[in-house]
Amino acid sequence: MRLLLLLLLPALALADQREITLAEAQGKKVKEIHFVHLTDKPFRNPDLRAAMQTREGQPFQRRFFRADLMAIEELYQSEGYMEASIPGRTLILEDERDLHLTIRIDSKARWLAADVRLELDAPYDTTALRQQLELAPGGIFRYSQVLQDERQLLTFLNRRGHARAAVQNEIRMDRAAHQVEVVYRVSPGKRMYFGPVRITPGDSLRGLRTHLALIQRQISFRPGEPYDPEQLKHTSASLTNTDLFRGITLDNLPVSPEDSLQPVELRLLEKRYLYLESNAFLNVAGSRVEPGLSANLQHRNWLGRGARLGLDAGVGRPLQGGTVYLSERNLFRSGVDFTLSSGLTDQWEGSTRVFADPADSLQFELLTSNDSILNGLLLFAGPEAVSQYIAASTYRYASVERLWQFTSTLGKLWERRPAGQYQLDFSVAWNQARTQPELRGDIDYNSEASTAAPVGDTTATPPDDDPFGGDDPFGGDDPFGNDDPFGSDDPFGNGDTGGAALPATIDYSEGRIPIDHTWQQLLTDRSNTVNFSLRFQRDTRNDPIAATHGAFLRAAALYAIQVGGQNTRVLDGDLEARLYLPLGRNLVWAQSLRGGLTASLRQDRSLPQLYWKEYGGEGSVRGVALNSIQATGGGRAGLNLRSELRLKAGDFGVVLFWDRAGVWRHTRQTNWSGMVDGYGTGLRYTLGIPFRLDLGWSGGRTRQPTIYFSIGQAF
Repeated sequence: MRLLLLLLLPALALADQREITLAEAQGKKVKEIHFVHLTDKPFRNPDLRAAMQTREGQPFQRRFFRADLMAIEELYQSEGYMEASIPGRTLILEDERDLHLTIRIDSKARWLAADVRLELDAPYDTTALRQQLELAPGGIFRYSQVLQDERQLLTFLNRRGHARAAVQNEIRMDRAAHQVEVVYRVSPGKRMYFGPVRITPGDSLRGLRTHLALIQRQISFRPGEPYDPEQLKHTSASLTNTDLFRGITLDNLPVSPEDSLQPVELRLLEKRYLYLESNAFLNVAGSRVEPGLSANLQHRNWLGRGARLGLDAGVGRPLQGGTVYLSERNLFRSGVDFTLSSGLTDQWEGSTRVFADPADSLQFELLTSNDSILNGLLLFAGPEAVSQYIAASTYRYASVERLWQFTSTLGKLWERRPAGQYQLDFSVAWNQARTQPELRGDIDYNSEASTAAPVGDTTATPPDDDPFGGDDPFGGDDPFGNDDPFGSDDPFGNGDTGGAALPATIDYSEGRIPIDHTWQQLLTDRSNTVNFSLRFQRDTRNDPIAATHGAFLRAAALYAIQVGGQNTRVLDGDLEARLYLPLGRNLVWAQSLRGGLTASLRQDRSLPQLYWKEYGGEGSVRGVALNSIQATGGGRAGLNLRSELRLKAGDFGVVLFWDRAGVWRHTRQTNWSGMVDGYGTGLRYTLGIPFRLDLGWSGGRTRQPTIYFSIGQAF
C-alpha cells in the first residue's frame, strides 16, 4: 500500500495542473516565466524577462506573447547567434487560476566576422576610414555593429566636407562555417563647402521681427568653411535657446553636381512676442473681504533683439505695486540670462509686534504722560522703575511695508533628464524699505509681565523682574485716601470748571493707543541695504502648476549690508523641499517643508524689519491672518510645514490640508508644541489650469473660516 502511494504522489501533485493553449491562456494571471536553455546561455533570465512585454503578476495577452518570442530571437541574433530559435513553449495552468510559462531557447552556434573590407569608387585614405570601424576580422558578428559602423563612416566623411558621401554594407554569409564577410561600399563624392545662408520667415504673410544680426550670431558656420552637418545641428540648438522661434528648419538647397558650394536655407517661424497673464484672487476672513488682481505683461522680443521687457503688477491687499524688468537671454552665447528689474510694492501685514523702547525719549514722555499707571510709578518709584516697566511692554499694530527695489541677476537654467531641471541665480539688489503702522488704527499696548502672548507668538520673552518684587508699592491703599488732593479747586489757578465736561482723554493703561502721525513716525522702521544673494533649485516635478509626482528643492543664501543708520550686516539662509507622492491613480500626497535662519552679524545692532521671519495666511498657513505668526521684536528662526491630500475625479478635485508654522526670536526657543496650526478643505476645478477654493481654520471649529480663491495648487 505504501509503495502504491509513493507511485501516485507525482500524479496527485499534477492533479490541479494542466497544459493549455494560447487561446485558453488569454487573461489568466502569469505566475512564473521560466526559460530552458538548450545550448549557450548568453543572457541572464532577468534580462530576458525585461525584454518581454508579458510580465509576472499581470494578465496574459496572446498578442504580446507572440511579439515576445520574436524579441527574444532578435536579442540572440544581435549577439551573433544568427540561427537562434525557440523550438517550443509550454503553458501550464495551476488551480485554474495561475499560469506558468516555459520557453525553450536553442541559441545554436555563434557567428564570427571572417573579413571586413572597404571598397571605394574614388581615391581616399583607407587608413583613416578603417579607424572608424569597431567590427574587426575574427570578432563576434553583430549586425547592429555593422549598422553603427556604416553610420560612423558616413558621419566621418560628412564632417570633412563630403556632403554627398554614400556608404552601404553588404553581408556575405557562409552558413556551413558560421562566418560572415562584411563589405562596406564607400563613395566619398566631391568635397563641399558652405555657401551663402538664406534666411526666410516661416510665415510668408509676416516678416521676421527679429534682427538679422541676432540670428546670424547663432549660426555656427561661415561661408567657405568645409561642409559639416553637425554645424547645422549646433545652429538649430542655438536658435532654440533664444526662445524666440517655434519652428526652425535648416535645408540644403539643390546645386549642380559640379558645384562645390552648398547653400543653406534657414526658415524661422517666430513665437508670439506679446504675452499677458492675469490672476484674480479673493481672501475672506470673517467680515473682511480682500479681493485682488495681479497681471504679468511681457514683450518677449523687445526691439527685435531677443530681450524680454515685462511688467508685474497687482492691486488690492495684501500686496500691490509693480515691477518692471528687462531680461537678456543667453548673454554672450554663454547660456546665462541677465535681468535688470526695478519695482515699488506695498504689503499689508496682519500685525507687527515690537517691544517698547524706554531709551526713546519721546516714547518715554508719551507713555508717562498718557498712562496713569506709569505716571504714578514715575512719581513714587522714579525713572528707573518706569524704564523697566516700559521695556517689558509690547506694541501690536497693523502695518504696511513699502519696498523700493533695484535688482540685477545672472541666472543659468539647464536640464538633465531624467535628473530634472536645475537653476542657479546670483543677484545684487538695492533695497529701500519702510515699515510703519497704518494711520487711523490702534496699537494694542500691554505689559508682557502681566499679559499672555497673543496667538501665533511662540516666543514671548520672559519679562524683566518686577521692580517692586511683586508687591504693591502703596500697600494696597490709595495714597490720596480716595479724596481729590486738590479739593474742588483748579490746581492750575484757572478757576473752577463750573461743572463743564473736560476734554476727552485716552488712558494708555487701558491697552489702546490711537495711531497718529507722532506714533506712526515713532514706530516706523527704515532701512537701506545692498543684498548679495545666491539661489539654487532642482525641479523634477511633472508639472510646475499642478504636480502629481516628483520633487522640488530650493536653497538660498543672502548677505545684506545696511548703509546709513546703524550699518548692520545681515546673514540669511532659506531652505525649502517639496515632495509629491502618488498614492493611487487619482490620489496624491503633497508635502512641503521650509525653514529659515537670519541674524545680524553685529550683536549690538538690531535686525531691520525687512528680514524678520513671519508666517501665516496664503502661501504658508491657511486659516491664520497674514504674517501673524511672528516673534515680538522680530523672528530670527522660522519653520513651516504644509501637507495636502489631493483627490481628483475628472476635472474636479477635493483637498484636505494641514499647515503648521512657528517663528522664534532665538533658535534655543524652538519647540514643536508652540507652533500654530491651520487646517481645512478645498475644492479644485481644472479648466486648462486648476482653480482653487480653500476654507481654512485655526483653533476651534466654532471660528469662522478664512476663504481663499486663486489659480493653481497651493504649492
